[in-house]
Amino acid sequence: MTVLAPTNWNRTLTTKEWTKPLAVQQHRCADLLEAARPVLSQLGEVLVKAGAIALLTDAEGLILMAEGDPETIERARASGLAVGSPWPEDKFASSAVSATLAAGKPVQLCPHDRAPAAFTPWTCSAAVIRDPVDGETLGVLDLSRPGGEPNSYCLTLVAAEAQRIETNLAKLDAERHTKLLSLAFSDTRRWMDGGVVIFDPRGRLVHVNRHAACFLADRRLPADFWQSQAILRVVAGEEGGIPDWLRRDWFMPIVDDDRRLGTLLVLPAVTPAKPADGRPCSPLRRIVGESPAMQTAKARAEHLAGMALPVLLLGPTGAGKEVFAQAIHESGGGKGPFLPINCGAMSRDLLAAELFGYADGAFTGARRGGMAGKFEAADGGTLFLDEIGEMPLDLQAHLLRVLDDGVIYRVGESKPRRAKVRIIAATNRDLKAEAAAGRFRLDLFYRLAVAQITLPSLDERREDIPALAAHFIRLAALKYGIPEKPLGPGVAEALQAHDWPGNVRELRNAIESMMAFATGPALSVADLPEDVAGRPDVGPQGDIALKDYELTALKNAIDAEHGNLTRAAVRLGIAKSTLYEKLKRHGLSRG
Repeated sequence: MTVLAPTNWNRTLTTKEWTKPLAVQQHRCADLLEAARPVLSQLGEVLVKAGAIALLTDAEGLILMAEGDPETIERARASGLAVGSPWPEDKFASSAVSATLAAGKPVQLCPHDRAPAAFTPWTCSAAVIRDPVDGETLGVLDLSRPGGEPNSYCLTLVAAEAQRIETNLAKLDAERHTKLLSLAFSDTRRWMDGGVVIFDPRGRLVHVNRHAACFLADRRLPADFWQSQAILRVVAGEEGGIPDWLRRDWFMPIVDDDRRLGTLLVLPAVTPAKPADGRPCSPLRRIVGESPAMQTAKARAEHLAGMALPVLLLGPTGAGKEVFAQAIHESGGGKGPFLPINCGAMSRDLLAAELFGYADGAFTGARRGGMAGKFEAADGGTLFLDEIGEMPLDLQAHLLRVLDDGVIYRVGESKPRRAKVRIIAATNRDLKAEAAAGRFRLDLFYRLAVAQITLPSLDERREDIPALAAHFIRLAALKYGIPEKPLGPGVAEALQAHDWPGNVRELRNAIESMMAFATGPALSVADLPEDVAGRPDVGPQGDIALKDYELTALKNAIDAEHGNLTRAAVRLGIAKSTLYEKLKRHGLSRG
């Protein structure tokens, strides 16, 4: 956290065009407001006693909501800080709102003793509120009070309350995700054997069934086509060109209580394409990679796909475990939903609510009537438990019980509920070693590891790199609406020479970076990211190891996120488990 004392009080910014009426922007920020209201309401009494106010803004500084001491609210309104108004331009440049948006972490501003005499001194503390799914900045929470002295309590409080709002946002997202799937699958007779693709309100992919995967294979399109710019424009209701074979009337909004939960794309049934060898089209066979290690993994997965056995996917972070899990689900029939959940990305309580659901009144802020969890939402389908090694021990006991008898108890409820769900779990840890250390239940390990599949690291399948690179080039072209560019001379060899500690995910990020910055007709060696090309920008010594740059990047990201490792991993573009591995490699503790 940072405390600043600005001296440039007279600085002004170029006037913005505030064209969004309050009602329109409040509608756009409805989820943010819904998540913030209970938090600000609980803060009300504290703020009144302290003579302070809380202001909630959108990501551009438009004030959406105010709470706190009425007299202080009036003083703020007289200064131009009123609900429905943009943060005043003459104050925005030196405000805590602008400072925290720039710094990306909680900031406190106190007036400098050389401030103009006409300026009423305020101490303002602010923190950014981010989308819990993709880290996008949604708004800012600002706590302000008259007076010019720094106050560490307010700085800590605003950071904690912003985190509470983000937690509420995560719960709202989970509830609507479950409702979306429930409504979409409420009448499967509507599409019979057709393809089904489900998107959330922001166009993020939620579910793709086996028939939709075969629909793409029939047209030789990659699986990521559903996230291409053409599709996202249709889902967002925008005009724009789409392929001739894709009709807009195949897209149907899913609405609940006048709120759009997402979009359902229903595709006509197709006869699955067959390759030259005559074997039927299989999602597993479409996974890129023909190295011996990948052929072994795909053969084992194909053998297990039609069975209801739990599957444990082992392998390093970034090896493609979720791709394998979804392909196993689709190859086994894919009749029910495929729901992934990252066990290492949530707090213990949020993970319990996500998995098992909760009863009405189970905790403060619980949805009226309760909420079904992922087990109930995945009934008849597959639940993918990524980073299972991160699951808290007490939740492991609950999971074991569900695996044994198929009975679920929502948090705060004694009523048994049944769900028939196939479990596919994944980890990059040695679970036997974790069990020996007391961090994982050995009985749960044996229950999950009925069938194990080990995915190779990219280092163990270097012969697959050119095919993977070509695949990611096609995906990047579709995703960003840019022309495909082939690999130029020497690029494939350079890619195969790199050690790829981040595995397939790192390769994909490297290809996307090259596609973004390449200016020629083909991707050249000059377009390679510096760490892949082995050309780090060394300092005066000229011999600084690449690992020192990685260490600096880790420290900078963790410092920028004030020690929050989940956000630091998002900032670095890696999984949290990969961040843990890198911290261990550099001799740094998680603390």
